[in-house]
Amino acid sequence: MSDQFDLVLSGGNVVLGHGIFRHDLAVQKGVVAAVAPDIPPERGRKVLDVRGKLLFPGVLDVHSHPLYEDDYEATSATAAWGGITTMIHYAYAFPGESIPETIQKAVEQASQVSYVDFALHVGLFQVENQYKQIPEAFPLGVRTFKMFMTYAKLGRFTSDYYLAAAMDLIRENGGMAMVHAENGLATDYLEDKFNRAGVPAIEAFTRMRPAVLEAEDINRALAIAEVLECPIYIPHISAIPCLEPIARSKASGQPVYAETCPQYLVLTENDLSRWGPLAKTAPPFRTQKDNETLWRALSDGLIDVVASDHAPKSKTPDEDFFKAAYGSPQAETLLNVTHDAGVNGGFVTLTRLVQVLCETPARIFNLYPRKGTLEPGSDADIVVFDPAARHVLSGKTQHTNAGYTLYEGRECLGWPYMTFQRGHVVLDKDRLAARPGDGSYIRLT
Repeated sequence: MSDQFDLVLSGGNVVLGHGIFRHDLAVQKGVVAAVAPDIPPERGRKVLDVRGKLLFPGVLDVHSHPLYEDDYEATSATAAWGGITTMIHYAYAFPGESIPETIQKAVEQASQVSYVDFALHVGLFQVENQYKQIPEAFPLGVRTFKMFMTYAKLGRFTSDYYLAAAMDLIRENGGMAMVHAENGLATDYLEDKFNRAGVPAIEAFTRMRPAVLEAEDINRALAIAEVLECPIYIPHISAIPCLEPIARSKASGQPVYAETCPQYLVLTENDLSRWGPLAKTAPPFRTQKDNETLWRALSDGLIDVVASDHAPKSKTPDEDFFKAAYGSPQAETLLNVTHDAGVNGGFVTLTRLVQVLCETPARIFNLYPRKGTLEPGSDADIVVFDPAARHVLSGKTQHTNAGYTLYEGRECLGWPYMTFQRGHVVLDKDRLAARPGDGSYIRLT
């Protein structure tokens, strides 16, 4: 038949940000060709029976760090095992490196090895020396720029002067600022104070990075962005006090977007005590009350996005806590944990899950409707999700080179059974069908 589709997924439930539909889905030439209640099976060159399964748009992970133990290849592979079909990586312009060469190097490296589609943010480690190059990023497909208000001892700290200078250029060129907001100078003082006093490492760590200093820097970043009229994105929000300045700015009409991560929705200070250096992250894990309040903010729409902050560092549980690196592996568990804790836990609906993992990040980063939905004409990036599959998360079965997961032993109900990227199989139950280099670079405009 001349009007045959390349693929028909038959009998599933299509989950979109505006509803759930018992529809079949047809793919032709890499895009969604039709979504309808009954597509005749004879119209598909290949037909897959997905009764009992949910069809999600491919997950977008817009916060990943493809260095440390997982490079671009390994990061995209472990993400693919978790149902992610598009990633936006942070490409860091280290001291002495220019923004254009950082982007060009990242595109060249990732294009050769990525299993999934990818785009880039640029992270600036020396804003005072690099911010004037910001306009050079836009022709290369990058429009988002991350700066640090913390990590003074690590040489990444950005003063308010250069934060404002960068935001001014970002706004002039139609981009968006991204800020790691914790008060770095106060944090470093408190670290020195508590270490001199002999406060145990984990207790000192949680006390030196209190929620109020995260909220204070969020408020200051939002104020500077408001004055410069620069859109701003706040990643990895961890605590209750952070929500008030975000709510106030959103209510005033300021273009501000808020992200949290599964670790801040599920893990607590008790997990930091359990895992020690393996669970050293910034911001740190907070309390169960913070978890529950963040879930409500996510459900209500105050928080826009859930992303992984995948940062797989080489660490051991018994190393010196303050010498240990920040970060943990998170990409492969992003969908599983958010679905299990959020949907099965009664905090969010399936439609809201698709909004925060797929649709809204695609909208924020100008990828919608190519990505983030399953409408005719969209890329056929599809997660066939089995809501009845039980599995236990373990470092032994994860695919990150970090070798551990902070969700060790957690039983999840629901997992990605199969995924497609532009109509091609990426994940096929218990095997990764995609190959290194199958993913494409996406320029953000």
